[in-house]
Amino acid sequence: MAIIEIENLKKVYNPYSAYPKVALNNLSLKVDEGDFVCIMGASGSGKTTLISIMSTIDDATNGKIIIGNKNIATMNENEKSKMRKNEIGFIFQNYNLIDSLRIKDNILFSLRLNKINKEEQIEKLNKLSKQLGIEEILDKYPSQCSGGQQQRAAIARALIMEPKIIFADEPTGSLDSINAKELMVLFRKINKMNNTTIVMVTHDSLVASYSSKLYYLEDGKISKCIEKENKKQEEYYKEIINITTKMDLSHV
Repeated sequence: MAIIEIENLKKVYNPYSAYPKVALNNLSLKVDEGDFVCIMGASGSGKTTLISIMSTIDDATNGKIIIGNKNIATMNENEKSKMRKNEIGFIFQNYNLIDSLRIKDNILFSLRLNKINKEEQIEKLNKLSKQLGIEEILDKYPSQCSGGQQQRAAIARALIMEPKIIFADEPTGSLDSINAKELMVLFRKINKMNNTTIVMVTHDSLVASYSSKLYYLEDGKISKCIEKENKKQEEYYKEIINITTKMDLSHV
């Protein structure tokens, strides 16, 4: 069952200027509940714009965007804010943790904002910190943690409200290869165990190979879509490499 449906999505920056920028051009796609979708494309292809609109951070110029049977194009800012709090989790390349708060206070921030009782807060914190292997850093500040630890804390913060969908924009961009691999194994685990839908933007083909479906964007449109299906990860990775290499060479 589709949890996200996009039809004829268009995004134009500076539409009334002499040089309008078309970032997305009549793009359509569908994400099923429980999918782990990756979005790739060359710089300027529209992938960050797409995930920003899908996650209600930015607005489309035209088109239909349905998330969980709700048309976000017709929602006001209060309704979008409520959706972001209750149904959507965000994970960014630069973690976006609050430096002045301990890790556990960063993770619990949204629960406290929503006035969830303390017993439930502690129960969820303990469960997530154990699942993500960050029990030992809960009383530390972000500056006292490694990049991998901070990203795990950011994931815990995103998961604490039990969102239906997680949007991740270049989540491994600040990590070394070992931490990036650990993070993607964790994403796959979250996707399988919790049936959490994940939509991720990346430029890294190896990172993309952990997904179940790949959309490749070119000039604001989807030019390729491949699914992992029953392929081994190595086969899927090679297929992604083949597509991305051909697309990159076509722009040379």
